[in-house]
Amino acid sequence: MLARDELHQLVTAYCRAVDRADYGALRSLYHPDATDSHGSFSTGGVEQFIEQLQAAEPYVRVSQHNITTTNFVIEGDTGSGEIYCLVFHTFAGPKHDIDVIIGGRYLDKYTKHDGRWKFTQRTIVADWAYQNDPSQVNFGHPSTRGGLRGKPGQDDPSISLFTPPQG
Repeated sequence: MLARDELHQLVTAYCRAVDRADYGALRSLYHPDATDSHGSFSTGGVEQFIEQLQAAEPYVRVSQHNITTTNFVIEGDTGSGEIYCLVFHTFAGPKHDIDVIIGGRYLDKYTKHDGRWKFTQRTIVADWAYQNDPSQVNFGHPSTRGGLRGKPGQDDPSISLFTPPQG
């Protein structure tokens, strides 16, 4: 049970690190020789994946990774996972923003070293994708109007929530 909880924390930490563009945190979730296969976006090591994320950052208006069903198999200090996900993106386009929503799964391999689980292999499988061109984002409803607006990267309102007070 403890290993399953630790692996669940690992896959949700990935979501936050990617969505908040916290590349140091993201890097810490992978073993140095780990691979991450995100189709034509990036196939290779974690450094290549991070480089691609950094290159895409100016075009990302919304990034939200959501974990749903998690299936883990653990054998000692190694494990595998099939992690269902819903991913919401809004990308800046040449004329207008475009929404891309993906339903898929991460197929993961994990290894525990020095008491900490990390990814050794991560592969995205897209089961379906929806594109809305142009984006239909609308914050005019009373339940959203005037509230804080989430942003990808370090400008998100949640960043200060986890920053220790100075002084």
